[in-house]
Amino acid sequence: MKQDIQQHFQQVLRHLYINPLEKCNLNCKVCYTKKTSPILSNTEIEHFVSRYRETQPVDTITFCGGEVFTLRSFPSLVNTFTDQGIFVQIITNGTVDKLDQLKKPNFVNLIVSLDGLERFHDANRGEGNFAISTSFLKKACSMGFHTEVFSIVTHQNMPHIDAFEGYLAEYLEGPVPVTYHPRKPPAYLMHHPISNVWGETHGFDFLTKQEMIRVMKERNVFPPKNLGCYQVALVSDGRVFGCCEGVFPIGTMTDDIPLLIDKLTERLNAWEKSNTMEKCLGCSQHEFMCGIREYLKEVQATSHA
Repeated sequence: MKQDIQQHFQQVLRHLYINPLEKCNLNCKVCYTKKTSPILSNTEIEHFVSRYRETQPVDTITFCGGEVFTLRSFPSLVNTFTDQGIFVQIITNGTVDKLDQLKKPNFVNLIVSLDGLERFHDANRGEGNFAISTSFLKKACSMGFHTEVFSIVTHQNMPHIDAFEGYLAEYLEGPVPVTYHPRKPPAYLMHHPISNVWGETHGFDFLTKQEMIRVMKERNVFPPKNLGCYQVALVSDGRVFGCCEGVFPIGTMTDDIPLLIDKLTERLNAWEKSNTMEKCLGCSQHEFMCGIREYLKEVQATSHA
């Protein structure tokens, strides 16, 4: 494993991703996940993290759903980890406000999903939800939480990115970091054996190749153009993946932690053997299911010129 990937990997191992549930309180038009029923209990999550910490230090845990704030006991889970000195990131749609139940705002980063300006966001997530989510974001800022925005980009809302960022800066009285998530391309949706739901396309068109390359070059995006977005990811049915949107599990939550890390290491080594791109930090799925392979070489070539 190359030195830069090895160094990055050691940092990645200190950051867990946990998806306690798939269910959500919204019905987004472009959602690409099946809302399955399993839900991890606080006890199961705490036990997994405790076992993991016997092998690796944990600096950060990122929680995502579904919508994690729909879980009645979720604030208690967050408080358990922040009391242990672990920084917690929460990816949320910002429509369920339990902020007052979180004890240590400075140990929490709230990543709020906002899909562009109000008309685009509400077309996807339902009328009135933009106002609710931006109010949630503003309250979080006033309470001392760290905040970011996660924004799905489609053909329709991409021309309005500058206006969107300008609105947020004015409304929040200061800039907020935004990560753009291009709508999952057909290459991903057609071949993913689990998250193979297309959702609606009318009014939510996929980015063209030129648009995809442009947003990856000009903005902070996920997946990042240099990759390296792998991590140990526990999902609601107890399986563990090497990626937050993984396809092929590396094991289950009851497996020995060193075994899970070894499996992830094997995946990175397989990626290196097949990788033809420079300045990449690796991928846990050399099959490259995220669907952005066709864009990366051109993006990297022009970005590093």
